[in-house]
Amino acid sequence: MAPSDTVSAVLEFLASYGTAFEGYDTKAIVDHYAFPCAIIGDSETITPLVFKGAEQCSAGVDYVLSLHRQVGVTQGKPLLLEITELSPRLAGMNIRYQWQDKTGKPLYDFQGFYSLARTEAGYRIAAICHNQLPRLLACAGRPSLPVS
Repeated sequence: MAPSDTVSAVLEFLASYGTAFEGYDTKAIVDHYAFPCAIIGDSETITPLVFKGAEQCSAGVDYVLSLHRQVGVTQGKPLLLEITELSPRLAGMNIRYQWQDKTGKPLYDFQGFYSLARTEAGYRIAAICHNQLPRLLACAGRPSLPVS
């Protein structure tokens, strides 16, 4: 079990991150990352992507937000949340999250494992392993991403 100060700090991070996504605010979303940041998404070929800085991360976030606009995402809610303190500076977050339209209708959900690093600004994402893109692309009626 994670100590209460870690839990409250991760919950604060998650609330801020969710608000940034719901507000389609690329800069605010990217501000939740520490660089370099490793992203591993589910695809035909599992290939880690390392965002070296905010500009590269912004392009990826903009792509996800464009798909969110297409399918009508306006809000989301966590369906599962597990927080583990690894040290006073590191935490893990296992989350299953559901994105919804303005009426609360579920659009798609995904699961991710987030490695979080505590910084002066609070927790920031150091790495993510997730299954979001195939589910979002299916919701948008688009084919899977090409194999690298």
